[in-house]
Amino acid sequence: MRKIGHVRYLIPLLLILVGMSASPADTTRTLRREMPPGARFAVENLAGSMRVTAGSGSQVVVTATVHAETEEAAGLLSLEQVTGKEGVPTLRVVYPTSQHTRYRYPKRSDGGFLSGLFGSSSTTTEYAGDRVKISSKEGLLLYADVEVQVPGGAEGTFRNLVGDITGGGVEGNSSFEAASANVTLEGLRGKVAAATGSGDVNASSMEGGFKGATGSGNITLVELEGDSVSCSTGSGNVRIESSKAQSVEASTGSGNIKVVGGDLEEFSGSTGSGNVDVEADGGRIASLEAATGSGNVLLRLGPDASFEAMTETGSGDVVSRYDDAEPIMKNREVIGYRRGGSRSRIKVSTGSGNVVLEPGT
Repeated sequence: MRKIGHVRYLIPLLLILVGMSASPADTTRTLRREMPPGARFAVENLAGSMRVTAGSGSQVVVTATVHAETEEAAGLLSLEQVTGKEGVPTLRVVYPTSQHTRYRYPKRSDGGFLSGLFGSSSTTTEYAGDRVKISSKEGLLLYADVEVQVPGGAEGTFRNLVGDITGGGVEGNSSFEAASANVTLEGLRGKVAAATGSGDVNASSMEGGFKGATGSGNITLVELEGDSVSCSTGSGNVRIESSKAQSVEASTGSGNIKVVGGDLEEFSGSTGSGNVDVEADGGRIASLEAATGSGNVLLRLGPDASFEAMTETGSGDVVSRYDDAEPIMKNREVIGYRRGGSRSRIKVSTGSGNVVLEPGT
């Protein structure tokens, strides 16, 4: 009976906490502007989500749904055309930073139920020349969810500092920038760049070049066909899957690098303390370099691969699972392997990990 009594008092408490954590915005309003794209253009928002899609007209169309705690606060936000970085015409969501430098954006927590109730997150960043703080728990509740429609062939930069960015079906060179957010892109055509300070970068079904960077998240790239790929992360993993490119460069401070089903000509991968796994068509790849401080390197180059693999290892082993590969010796130590006409030139270095070459499937 005592346990039932405790539950009876706990349930109302949890209901109160749920009500406190929800605290939805009291007021919404919509802002809309159009702008001819010109040679280059940009769209900027401080906090909220940003969704970028292909438009049917010749104008860049921006619709911002403002969320605020009061009607008065909602009226402080505007959508204006300004001259942005490097003189680029920019549609900017303008915040009242001269009056308020702390804003509350109650983004959804990924830490579970109790984390959503008791946890908090904040980001301090610069926006339109002012230093501001975005918090999930304190400050003026004021943010905007932005929809951007882009005409084909336009060259745009999309900055959404705190809040997730998504892009789909856009044709033309484009750049996506965030301070604390995930960036998710699908079906883009052209040279694409995506960068965030703390979040994941995910891109799929792309045509053209791609450059991704994140400070503390993962980068995942699936089904890209283009000329060059560059992926860099401070403490996350890099995964490139089912992609065809002339050159791929991947680096991470403390994560793993994995290439699955790669159709590549050149590959360069480096990690401080992770593993490097590369599965690539050995008939096409001409140059492959891999380096890790304390991880292993596994290279699957196909059954018909022709290569010369030179390695430097501190305390690891060098193994070839190609039965007909010839070992390269130095002072009675195996430092690499040679097979066929040595079409693929391979250089691998590890501090304390192993190096394995195998046919794969």
